[in-house]
Amino acid sequence: MSNVLRLSACLLVTCALVACSKTEPATPASGTDSAPGAQAAAEPQKAAPAADDAHVALDMGKVKSWIEAQKNLAAAEKGDPSLDAAQNISEEDGPKYIARLEASPKIRAAIEAAGLSVRDYANITETLIGAMMAQGAVEAGQLKTIPDGIDPASVEFVKQHGAEIQALMKQAGASGS
Repeated sequence: MSNVLRLSACLLVTCALVACSKTEPATPASGTDSAPGAQAAAEPQKAAPAADDAHVALDMGKVKSWIEAQKNLAAAEKGDPSLDAAQNISEEDGPKYIARLEASPKIRAAIEAAGLSVRDYANITETLIGAMMAQGAVEAGQLKTIPDGIDPASVEFVKQHGAEIQALMKQAGASGS
């Protein structure tokens, strides 16, 4: 298995754990509209800086940059086996994961060479992998609704672009290792 695929698999498991462990209230998965008063009451909370700013609106440009970062990380790790971007990721929250990646000049350079900041890379990872897992589980009938903490718009993006994303990941895996 190539380093890219191994890293992606580690990130997939991590994102599942992170998504399952979130405790903040999420947008209802049912898509029902809330009362105008409730929405107005929620607005100040949305405007306040969040401790967890991991959500990003996905687009194919971000996905392509993320995949490029994956390839760069695999190449860096191949050149220096002491590097491991996924090391202990399941034991870290987002800020600790970002800080660890930022602390390694080679890992940070590999990510930045793809045009992403380390924070953007980590946030795209969490959003993309969580959405892919949710979409797969809904499609397979394992879930009836999108889990709390997973952005429904990201799941819809993955549904619409899934074949292209999978092809890019497969291509990256073939050109990695």
